[in-house]
Amino acid sequence: MIVAAATLILLIAFVNRLYTRGGPYFVRPATIVDHVGPQKHETRDALILLPKVRPLLPRGAHVTCFEPGSSDYSPAFFAAIGQLPQQRVVSPYGTLPEYIIAVGRELDNPSYRVIAEFAEGRLYKARP
Repeated sequence: MIVAAATLILLIAFVNRLYTRGGPYFVRPATIVDHVGPQKHETRDALILLPKVRPLLPRGAHVTCFEPGSSDYSPAFFAAIGQLPQQRVVSPYGTLPEYIIAVGRELDNPSYRVIAEFAEGRLYKARP
């Protein structure tokens, strides 16, 4: 009886945890950070956007990735380091790279032009 009660309590706790993490429950998540917490993870959009822009970037290109207007550039930047092994990912605080991946918002820099747009962000290339 005690084992059955403990099992029921654990089952209720497990179902509550699944419910608070949100659905979908029986499909493969789009990223590794889905279902980590009740809110959307800060790197989710970057992890979805980076595989889409990867084929558009030449091998060895200098690129950076960040969310324009955000005070913390590191989540998207570190996601780009892991997702773009064929390119040279440089800091958004240094010199201007050849390509910029803007996650979420538009980039307000006249030195760059949009070369691809996606729901999660845009890919920019430096103007010649």
